[in-house]
Amino acid sequence: MKKIGLSSVYVLISIISIMFLTSCEKEEIATKTRMEGVWTVKHVYTSAGLDIVNRFNFPITAFHLSSDNTVISTAAPITMFLVYGDNKYTEIASTIDQVFNYAGLDFSGGEFFIAGGVVDRFTLEMKLEGLPGQKTLTFLLDMLGIGQDYLDVVVYHKFMDVGVTFENNNNTMTWTFDDQTTAVYNKKDNNGNYVFWGGWPVNNFSRCSIVLEKQAKDLNQVVQEAK
Repeated sequence: MKKIGLSSVYVLISIISIMFLTSCEKEEIATKTRMEGVWTVKHVYTSAGLDIVNRFNFPITAFHLSSDNTVISTAAPITMFLVYGDNKYTEIASTIDQVFNYAGLDFSGGEFFIAGGVVDRFTLEMKLEGLPGQKTLTFLLDMLGIGQDYLDVVVYHKFMDVGVTFENNNNTMTWTFDDQTTAVYNKKDNNGNYVFWGGWPVNNFSRCSIVLEKQAKDLNQVVQEAK
């Protein structure tokens, strides 16, 4: 009887262990899946720990990350800050809302790239272009002192190895642009191939953390309600 009892206990322990491990595996959601959806930026912390999020809301900073890796956003102001730094961004802050008409639902495009499974780094590419009939991106670049040879209408800003973490049941996401992050800025030729854009040093991007919150609404609704 003792042998049968002990055997039963061992079998029961084995079954429970297998069920526990299987349950853990099922709960492990790929980072890309967790990133997908609509997010609004709640905090932007500089390397000094200052929260400067209110400097980028025209009327709100939001992203829609799709399953096909597409990014649609109102994030041109924050992208300009990332690329050109705090001092340069201050020079154009009062004009930037005239170039990117987010209140009119004209969104900025981009893409994101990430490995499968659970990872803690990804690549973000943001495309910036001015709108026809308004002050263009060229106008902003000219204000920043960018040389005439680099006043292209469309620039693709790629940030690689951006840190990504989650909290609050995957409803809070943090992107970290740190010393592991690298950048490259491109334009495209007539065949759509990337060509290096040398208008600004790639090592001068802003080190910061961006905290985003998941939204149950689509991007249009989020922006409309923020107007």
